[in-house]
Amino acid sequence: MIKHRENTYVRIINEPAKSRIENNQCPSCGKPKSEWTRRQDWRCCSVDCTQKFEDFCIIRSWAELRERCFQRDKYICVKCGKTSDRLIADHIIPIAAGGKQWDINNLQTLCEYCHKVKTKQDIKHIAIVRKISNRAIYERKHGVQTKLSIL
Repeated sequence: MIKHRENTYVRIINEPAKSRIENNQCPSCGKPKSEWTRRQDWRCCSVDCTQKFEDFCIIRSWAELRERCFQRDKYICVKCGKTSDRLIADHIIPIAAGGKQWDINNLQTLCEYCHKVKTKQDIKHIAIVRKISNRAIYERKHGVQTKLSIL
């Protein structure tokens, strides 16, 4: 299965709000949904609780994660060691090949040249992943096993 990029931000919900949501409770105060006076498909039991809920959340943007990657790598390309005013936060394992979009450990700082070289390699890798995935889908659908040539 091919993965695609998600939104440009991610909301991380901390405890105790996370547990309360899993238990069908208001994430802010813990009031059971069965006792709510407002619609139960909303996130919180009241407007006040909705405002408090934001205190339990961390919203990370791509720009923030990218900057943290650059800081970690000291604004230096991890492949060639050069500094540049045009750095790229590159996914080590491409999202399309199963890499995690929001994991800083899946990011590396690259200069434009090293990023172009790596992207060419990634395109080949993604093509192989897609070919294997499509072949597996075909074999399951038709109940056959075929010879797979990927190189």
